[in-house]
Amino acid sequence: MSVQLIDELMAALLDLDKPNVVKIVDATTASGDPDLAKRAIDSIAAALQVVGTRFQEGEWFLDELVYSGEIAKEAMEELSPLLRDEGETSAGTIVIGTIVGDLHDLGKNIFMNYASSAGLEVIDLGVNVGIEDFTRAVVDHRPVALGISCLLTSAAGGIGRVIEALSDAGLRSSLKIIVGGAAITEAFANDVGADAFAPDAVTGTDIIRSWSSEP
Repeated sequence: MSVQLIDELMAALLDLDKPNVVKIVDATTASGDPDLAKRAIDSIAAALQVVGTRFQEGEWFLDELVYSGEIAKEAMEELSPLLRDEGETSAGTIVIGTIVGDLHDLGKNIFMNYASSAGLEVIDLGVNVGIEDFTRAVVDHRPVALGISCLLTSAAGGIGRVIEALSDAGLRSSLKIIVGGAAITEAFANDVGADAFAPDAVTGTDIIRSWSSEP
């Protein structure tokens, strides 16, 4: 299978051309090549970053946002098994959710699939997750890291409130927090007291895996 076809995957997703996306993903899966699968996943992740920008700027509306997310999710579910090492031991547990006030899960789902493929056990809290729900999940699961996603700038302030609540509950010192999404920047992550900013799924996963290997 040609690398050029993988490069066409991003364009197909941004054109909302589901049949072509399915064709490319099916060919990638049939190849059985983990490196090719990784390239395909990277293409999907890049496309979803553009999707988030288009939605934020009013170029795309909810229908396009939801449909592109559905296409991407199906593609990721098919590609992810190619990246998994069935003999690999768990690299730790992470809890992830989209902050209250935000109902979008595009970036979160990409990150979840990539993290699972890298050997992390992922607890997905879903979207529109409240402060108490994040806190309760940290208590229940004692994760290596907490991931908070946010696509809408109007909801981003809730991330700081989650971190404050975890500090008030005495949970912050033993917990790593990573944040990401179209509404988030590295400067914002620093301002709210997060431990790291994930500009993409690969970087975020690598950061968490480095945390899980710390003594």
